[in-house]
Amino acid sequence: MLTHRFITPRTPSQMTSLIAIHRPHWQVCFLNNTCHPIIGICPAVSWTATFSGNLNIHKNNRQNQSQTYPSTYTDWQNELIAYSKNFSTHSGHGDYTNGLMGFIGYDLSAHHLNPTISIKPNQPCAYLGHYDIYLKFNKNGFDLVGVNDDDDDAFAILLTHIKNNLEGLLTKHLPTPKPARFTPTWTQADYQIAFDQTQEYIEAGDTYQINLTQKWQANLDNLAVHLPHLQGTMNAPFAGFLKINDFEILSVSPELFFEFYQENGSIHLITKPIKGTRPRHNDGQIDEQLKNELANSEKDISENLMIVDLLRNDLGKYAKIGAVKTPKRFAIESFKNVHHMVSTIWAELDNTHALAVLFGSLPAGSITGAPKKRACEIIHELEVAPRGAYCGTMGYMNFDGTGIWNVLIRTVQKSDQAEIWAGGGITIQSKSDEEYQECIDKVGVILACFDNSKPAKS
Repeated sequence: MLTHRFITPRTPSQMTSLIAIHRPHWQVCFLNNTCHPIIGICPAVSWTATFSGNLNIHKNNRQNQSQTYPSTYTDWQNELIAYSKNFSTHSGHGDYTNGLMGFIGYDLSAHHLNPTISIKPNQPCAYLGHYDIYLKFNKNGFDLVGVNDDDDDAFAILLTHIKNNLEGLLTKHLPTPKPARFTPTWTQADYQIAFDQTQEYIEAGDTYQINLTQKWQANLDNLAVHLPHLQGTMNAPFAGFLKINDFEILSVSPELFFEFYQENGSIHLITKPIKGTRPRHNDGQIDEQLKNELANSEKDISENLMIVDLLRNDLGKYAKIGAVKTPKRFAIESFKNVHHMVSTIWAELDNTHALAVLFGSLPAGSITGAPKKRACEIIHELEVAPRGAYCGTMGYMNFDGTGIWNVLIRTVQKSDQAEIWAGGGITIQSKSDEEYQECIDKVGVILACFDNSKPAKS
């Protein structure tokens, strides 16, 4: 392992922005990682999944060798598992050491459940890279880390080249983001129509709950320039950013999908589904009332419980018998713009590779509804367009099976246009006006950040 230390006041999001703007070919991937930020650069190997009638994998390495071949969701999962087994394990202990970083979009996993569900065209539906070079942050700056077990001279030369490039980037100023206004694709009347159709499906017994979402869109040059301001405002624990070619993801997600960790020789995982939301308020007394209202809401508790049961069922396929527990239910956690109801589920895996659990449990139950397959089918019918990366997952998986993955909510994605989505779980007790307002509450701060963009301190 080779390292080089940089002392700098640059924040992780500022450093990511500089890399994305000035070194776009580095395929930068930033993960806030519950305030243990990691920035992956220059992957040894990367896999980009696209869909045009069939799933195609575009595999590239640092030697500029590339190949494109057809695959399936399961075959690609198995290819990644086989690749991971080629490397010695380095326990992550809650941090990235060496492995895969990237995202798996909602569309790809929903399409796996039912092939009639569309995948958003003209952008990657998933991407994973083996990042053996990364920036690890400390209180005085960051360390450039290179992991190479072969003591390769070429690798050491590459790392020196990257070090010199980073020193040059630290002298550059962050560009000023231009304000951008996102416009909704649905009116409130459009939302009402979809809401009423959702209620018809619930009353007919097709589903207990549907996570109905809507989209806002805007024309933007890039997302990277907005990252420092948005993450500085939101301080999201599971924030992330990825740039591959012309495609970008900027997420300020508050939601953990899976955390995989080692204990007593086996892999355990934690998942923390979010269901139940109230807006924050500047008046402390009113804010506390909203928080208490959520904690005692029968509707939100039942909504959260449905998703807990769904996830327990998902994990039961991979866990040891009796090893799925729910140590915390219906806790209230407060974020920049909303209060959320969050439950915690714990499981011990039964000789199953963590990547198989990740692929097999997508899409996350908190952003589909229950039962999951039928919920995805209804979502496909009612929503205005495929979701793309939104409501998928972004994170890392070390080669020892440890890792952290978010749920891609509070997320902007950009190919041709930038778009952001928001939604909420619809149950038989839901009221359309309240659910519509909840969507706005969830993305209001984000939209304001783009509309009144401020230059990040350079």
